Amino acid sequence: MEAKPDAQTDTISGLTLRSLSLGLIQVLVVCLGAPYAIWILGSSEITWSFFPIAVGFSFCCLILFNILLKTINPGWAMRPAEMITVVVMGLVTTGIPIFMMGFVMSIPTTPYYVASAENQWGTYVLPHLPAWLLPSNDGLAMTWFFEGLPIGEPTPWITLLDAWTMPMFWWLSFIWTLYFVCFCMVVILRKQWVERERLAYPLMEIPLALVADSDDPSSRVPAILRNKVFWIGAAIPLFIVCWNIIGFFFHFFPKIEWAHPIQIAHGFPTINIRFYFPVVGFMYFANLNVTFSIWLFYVLLLLEEGLFNRFGVGVTEADNFVWGLPSTSWQCWGAFVVLVLWGLWMARDHIKDVFRKAWDPNLPIDDSRELMSYRAAVVGLVVGIAYMLTWLNKAGMEPSVAIFFLGGVLIAYLGITRLVVQAGVFYLTTPIVSQAMTMMTFGTSSISASGLAALGLCYSFFGDVQSIFMPAAAHAARLHDTMRMSRRGLCMAIALALLVGFAVTIIYVISMAYEQGASNFNSWFFRVSSGAGVRSFDDVMAKIKTPADFHAQKLGFFSIGAVAMALLTFMQYRFPWWPIHPVGLAISAIWMVRNQAPAIFVAWAAKSLIMRFGGIELYRKASPFFIGLILGHFFGIGISFIVDMIFFPGNGHPVLHG
Repeated sequence: MEAKPDAQTDTISGLTLRSLSLGLIQVLVVCLGAPYAIWILGSSEITWSFFPIAVGFSFCCLILFNILLKTINPGWAMRPAEMITVVVMGLVTTGIPIFMMGFVMSIPTTPYYVASAENQWGTYVLPHLPAWLLPSNDGLAMTWFFEGLPIGEPTPWITLLDAWTMPMFWWLSFIWTLYFVCFCMVVILRKQWVERERLAYPLMEIPLALVADSDDPSSRVPAILRNKVFWIGAAIPLFIVCWNIIGFFFHFFPKIEWAHPIQIAHGFPTINIRFYFPVVGFMYFANLNVTFSIWLFYVLLLLEEGLFNRFGVGVTEADNFVWGLPSTSWQCWGAFVVLVLWGLWMARDHIKDVFRKAWDPNLPIDDSRELMSYRAAVVGLVVGIAYMLTWLNKAGMEPSVAIFFLGGVLIAYLGITRLVVQAGVFYLTTPIVSQAMTMMTFGTSSISASGLAALGLCYSFFGDVQSIFMPAAAHAARLHDTMRMSRRGLCMAIALALLVGFAVTIIYVISMAYEQGASNFNSWFFRVSSGAGVRSFDDVMAKIKTPADFHAQKLGFFSIGAVAMALLTFMQYRFPWWPIHPVGLAISAIWMVRNQAPAIFVAWAAKSLIMRFGGIELYRKASPFFIGLILGHFFGIGISFIVDMIFFPGNGHPVLHG
């Protein structure tokens, strides 16, 4: 079934029977494959980035499948819009199985199961948690969730439905509203990012390069796959992965190491030299001043944290679900917030136009190239935020706390999305979570016990903030505009992917848990001694038992980062010759960026030399090599995953994640 023009918009619809079928298969690969890969198989994480292995490897297979179709009959080949639809359906579901539903099904399930006289949750935590958000342990529903049903015991479906239906409905109502609000923000800001600021969207170089000449019936193989430079790049990570697979079977076989940690001095953080080939590939397409900024501030913050450790100064009290270095994490969070607020200030004229168009649809402001009308986006944004604030208030937060917390959540999502589409950072989280900022600003003594309990419960959707939906939505909007695709078809594909993704994830994880016990998964999320739920509610109990005022030291570092970011931003916009982009200060303390920094340096150095000695022409000629690094990595990890699935079930070999 071929893609046909949309009569209303004169665009191409990518929603056909075969693209929908392949897209749903991609959704199943993501939402079933991710929990199976790490919790059961013990293999590589396949959804841990903003263009993950689950989508990258599947896209490689899709290209090969399309080549086969063209070989048999050119008329059967898939059109670019169809292939982009499949990719988008995979990208938007990336965060569902692990970093969204993994936490939603590990944190709210914990209180009734883990509470005991020893941990005092029954006294300090349970009375303040809303029952409508917690699956009940009636009929031992949560006990069997963590421990598995006794051998021969039939699954008590009626009991399980009673335990899960109401809390899952309310959690999904909030999460789907949050997704829709993120989608609305993407629609509102797309034109600003693409047409006014001309952000690079480096992660989209892969799908655009591979479908560039798919409409040409005389071209059986995409042009980039006929490029020798591409195959040189692809061969490097593919060779390393395949070489190391031999060691899966023969332990004496020498292994090519991916990571080489270096300790520069006592008290200084470890430098992780890692061969992140996708990072090198994607960052090649980012602006040079951006990549220079990231690795430069990484070095400066590394030295800063080391000096703090050596002299015994700085923040020593870590925050829950913050994996970075404490002092510089708060400093970077201040810079991160300023980055987002400055971006909104720069977009103020465009945002005014959007709201004017929403108020008066007859104004000559074009929104035909957006995934939804500006009126729908603005109304959806306002109604969605109102619902989420009401939900948080009913969960136990005071209105002021709910507003501040939700503001932090949306700033984090917006900041991550901008950094991904501007800098091409392969995977990213926030320096500080909104719960920490809320508690340190208000002081835990000023927040009620129910408010603290609600903040802890909200780690379910905003704790380990990775693989979020909003960057995928931004990439979908970019691809929709570039490929001139029908917005109706793409929006339907996204909605269906999300609906199916959430449904199959919930059913699969619950089924696995009652079959073998969630505490037996190969995952720290469900550990009954130190899992995500235990971390969350131990933190809540500590805050309730020992309330404190606002944390002056942490907010001081936040202010330092904010002021430094404001100065760097002023220098960038005031002086054209200023070489240091401020973006690096916002993310350099994040543990993910610390792992990627050496690879980012390689990308910067390579592109700098190429541009210096060959200019834009050599840059374009070298591009296939860096795309090859990315696809070679995807294909190699895909092969490794298949080997683990066949020969090492339960004892897989996690290769470098991404």
